[in-house]
Amino acid sequence: MKFGERLKQTRQRQNLTQSAVAEVLHVSRQTVSSWETGNSYPSIDSLIALSDFYHLSLDTLLKEDEGMTDTLRKPEVLQEIQPTIRNLSWINFMAAPACIFADHINLAVSVLLVVAIINTTMLSRLNDFADKLGQADRYTRWRQTCWREYLIASITTIGLVWVWVNHQTGWIEDFAIVAVFSWIAIFCVEVGHFKAPERA
Repeated sequence: MKFGERLKQTRQRQNLTQSAVAEVLHVSRQTVSSWETGNSYPSIDSLIALSDFYHLSLDTLLKEDEGMTDTLRKPEVLQEIQPTIRNLSWINFMAAPACIFADHINLAVSVLLVVAIINTTMLSRLNDFADKLGQADRYTRWRQTCWREYLIASITTIGLVWVWVNHQTGWIEDFAIVAVFSWIAIFCVEVGHFKAPERA
């Protein structure tokens, strides 16, 4: 028997409504319905709560449902790819300013640019994969890592003011480019989130 079918039969045997179960588990009725129809699976915390509420062992709940077992394995996969995502993010963090200031520090800007583009592409694909595995959406993950973008934007803005005050004209354009694009990127993400429709 599938996980959802077992949940539904157990609830009906105990003469409970989906709304009653949802209230106890602090989720929406639609969420309980989605579990019972097999459209989604509960988190580990919700699974434990269901086990306690229905007085069923986890083994009984999970028996014969490979989809539920696969869902429980997803956090392990997500944990495995997090170091790669973190490393790629750090490469971008260091490469972006280096590309802008390459003419001053004698770096091969074309090589850095290619590396940055490839790295950004791979990072985007990994993040998409992480979205499918994890419970958090893009904005939640952004809030967890946005300090890097804010740090770049803040440092380059301070640097821009410093070189302007000290008349270091050779550096003004470089600092301005990084600062402006950093703040534009931050603005787009933040404003884009607030304009997005609320999730149920």
